[in-house]
Parts: sequence; C-alpha cells; structure tokens
Amino acid sequence: MSRASATLRRLIEVDLPIKQISAHARREKSIRHGHISTMHLWWARRPLAACRAVILGALWPDPADPACPASFRVAVGTTLEGLRNRIGGTPRDWANPLALREGCLEFIADFANWDLSSQLDYCNAARAITAAAHAVTGDGSRSRPLLIDPFAGGGAIPLEGLRCGADVFASDLNPLPVLLNRVVLQDIPRYGERLAVAVREEGARLREAAEKALREYYPSDPDGSVPLAYLWARTVRCEGPACGAEIPLLRTKWLAKGPRMGKSVDHRYSLRGLIT
Repeated sequence: MSRASATLRRLIEVDLPIKQISAHARREKSIRHGHISTMHLWWARRPLAACRAVILGALWPDPADPACPASFRVAVGTTLEGLRNRIGGTPRDWANPLALREGCLEFIADFANWDLSSQLDYCNAARAITAAAHAVTGDGSRSRPLLIDPFAGGGAIPLEGLRCGADVFASDLNPLPVLLNRVVLQDIPRYGERLAVAVREEGARLREAAEKALREYYPSDPDGSVPLAYLWARTVRCEGPACGAEIPLLRTKWLAKGPRMGKSVDHRYSLRGLIT
C-alpha cells in the first residue's frame, strides 16, 4: 500500500446517508420472506441494510479527496453512469469529484433498500466499484479486499461483505452461529434450491418419526380429531375423605384471546394431559 493510499480518506469518514439507511433497517424487521433472520432467531442480529452501507462506505475511497487516484474516479463515473442509463436517476457531472461523492452516497442509500439488495444491476455496480477501490488501496497481494469478522454471530456482516464484492473470513466461539454462517455463506450459494428441497424432505421425515414416537403420549380424541394444544400442570390431591380428586395448579385455561377473522373472539379449550 502506498503512502498516498494509506492517508486516502474512506467515504464513511466523510459522510453517510444515515436517515435513509435507518429507514431501510427499520423496515427489515417486518420482512418475512428470504431474509436470513427467518432462518434462525439471533439476539444480536445486525440489520443487513446498515451492514451493507457501512461496508461500502469503509471500502470505497472518497472521490472528492485530493489524494484520490484518477483511475478510481473514472471507474466510479463509468459505473454509476451505466447504472443510471439502465434504471434512471439524477443526472450528474461525473467529471466533478463532488458529484462523484454525491453519486456514491446516493447509491449506498438506494442499495440499502431490501428490494434492491438482490438486483443484479446494483450488485454488479457495487462489486465493480469495490474492485476499483481495492485496485488503488490494496497492496497487490489480493485481487479482492478481505473482510474478517472474528465474532460473526448471525452472519449479517459476512453476508453483506460477499454481496459487496469482498472475500470473507468469518468465525465465532459459539457452534450455533458457526453453523448459521456455514449454511448462509457456503451451503445456500453452493446448493441453492436443492438444499431447500432436501431440508423440506428431511423435516417431513423427522416430523413423521416424532409423531409416531409421541403418539401414545398425546392421544387423539374419541372422534379421531387431534387436540390443538395440551396444558401441562402440577396437581395436588384433595385431602377430603370422600374426595381424593386431583386438582391442577393452574390459574387459567385460556390459550389465546384476541381478534380473529375480523371479530373479537375468545378461545377456550378443555384441559388435557394433567400430570402430577
């Protein structure tokens, strides 16, 4: 790495579209299809939108920095101009370094949107600019930047590093996040739909085996219907000489209360499966 590239400011040191990124990060909480958070809950999961934006801001130099190489500015202008020609957008004077900076920040804000995160036009543009950035900031030992996350957790940072055009090394002390990261970063890209089919088939097999093994402990009703739920509770035996009934230590038999099919309906089910 040259002395000039070592002092070259990264985009995140200058500015970042925090308001737009935060809005996209908040929206992610309600996404239930295709998001890695639906695969397994993780208590410290980072928003993908924020990770994607921060990684790009940290990898890309500031085009308006006086020390920024001309080759990077040309690559940014060419890439963003090509993207705008395909999808539309704000016309800019790509020869102006400040316009290049504004274009990069606008791209980061747009790319933080979940709906655009898998669009090839945006992914290819992000990777092209990342490659151009690494060409002027790297030491030449690697063709792509290396992102290292020693405590990868739910895998948001490694996933977005790959999406943004970096090579990734992820690790964790907990075997659960190690498994999550392996599935997200290796197995899904390698096997794709075949993995989803295999998981569904194995899940159905395990469910059938569990139902068979537990059937005697959770019997069906006399008419053949399957109980919706069981409430388990400790019991005490009535000490009355003529009683001896088992009394469940349970405050309520309600399973759910709330709106259903547009009406406020209370649901009450019979108590089943008491144990002492």
